[in-house]
Amino acid sequence: MAQYIITREEYHNEYGEGKGAKFYVKELKPFLFFWKRWIYIKHEYCGWEDCYMERTQFKSAHDARDFIKNVLCAGLDRSKVTMMIMEKHDCLK
Repeated sequence: MAQYIITREEYHNEYGEGKGAKFYVKELKPFLFFWKRWIYIKHEYCGWEDCYMERTQFKSAHDARDFIKNVLCAGLDRSKVTMMIMEKHDCLK
């Protein structure tokens, strides 16, 4: 059974001004056989030249909760390409 938490994080600049809260989802994963730790749920983001893993952020705790319920708990594929063969044609010479 997978366990998830929702965290609220806000960056404050050098003057102490907040730049808006962001919500993230973390999953409890095994670490070095005996321990467990919370790992951010990430997705692949591709820019101009390369791709990298980025933390998936949400605008509200409600959006994060819906993501956990509808995507993670449902076992849907994320950051993955799925392929379906639509038609097959055989040509005889």
